[in-house]
Amino acid sequence: MSEHDESLQKALEENARLRSQREESLREVASTEYSGHLRAAERIYWVYALVCVAMGVSAINFFARSSDIKTLIGSAVVILVLFGTTVLMKLWFATAAMKMSVLKDMKLLRLEVARLATAVGVEESPEPPVKYEPMQGASRLERRLWIVACMIVAIAVSSWTAQTWHLGGGGDSSTDTLVTLAADGSAEKQTETVSQYSSYYRPSGFSLYAPKDWGVRLLDPMGQEMPIEVAVTDKQHRHDVTFTESVFVDGKMRYTQVSEVPKAANLKDGVWTYREGKRVAGFKEKFSIKILLPPGAKLLSAEPTADVDVDEDGRTHLRYQGTTIDDKQYVFTIRYEVAAASGQQE
Repeated sequence: MSEHDESLQKALEENARLRSQREESLREVASTEYSGHLRAAERIYWVYALVCVAMGVSAINFFARSSDIKTLIGSAVVILVLFGTTVLMKLWFATAAMKMSVLKDMKLLRLEVARLATAVGVEESPEPPVKYEPMQGASRLERRLWIVACMIVAIAVSSWTAQTWHLGGGGDSSTDTLVTLAADGSAEKQTETVSQYSSYYRPSGFSLYAPKDWGVRLLDPMGQEMPIEVAVTDKQHRHDVTFTESVFVDGKMRYTQVSEVPKAANLKDGVWTYREGKRVAGFKEKFSIKILLPPGAKLLSAEPTADVDVDEDGRTHLRYQGTTIDDKQYVFTIRYEVAAASGQQE
């Protein structure tokens, strides 16, 4: 082989090497470009998933905690629409991924055809076949972060909707109770309740259970009695109360329960004992309980310690105030003596 032939062969080999490097660079650029498009599509899908999770959790909250027919139907429709659109988004993402993959393979195929066309009639060293690797979307770590973000959004939206719209009751609530004890041990209890409610769903009433010998009345803020239907049970009476329009004032419910309680206090060895209990489940409640002893009664003890005051007529007042803890039982015990009742007992 002459020197000229050797130079020509070296030039052809160098040209083939440079062309191979250029083609490899083009293949990497094509793969990177379409992988970037796929990652962008997947991120759009995850953002839409976050929106669906937020709206879906809100709808489920309303559906699970409301008893209004219109609210239930509306929530069910929203849930079905979100489910359907989520399925469509999955199909869209699968179609987008397939489209990106086909376009990438077509571009690489065109590069390969161009390389073969230029190589016709030229002796080259055998090269390894081109490897068509699948496109990579978001990394495994990023997908896990998106899943965690969906969980955080679901928890945050669930808590926020329940607190903002006060779903299922609860919210800010307070009671102010006045217990007036008589010398014979009977008592009249007046409990004024103020609680928030959701303007999205306004309750129509509630059920109250009381012993059979109690007299129960429910008054609205105007002092008018609210309708009550009494159902007899084995040991108690169930009072089904229907709210009137005047109960709802400035976004809050206000009503007063008046109970006539015979034998509220027990007499033993000349000492009267009165117990008042309180237990609230599901939410916190501010409470104030004022207990008026009978005229001329002498306070012996109060458990726990109460704020004690005596008015101008010599009547003793005791007051308990605080905020309940969820599902905790509170018991207030008052012991006192009534001079007239002690004389009759002897």
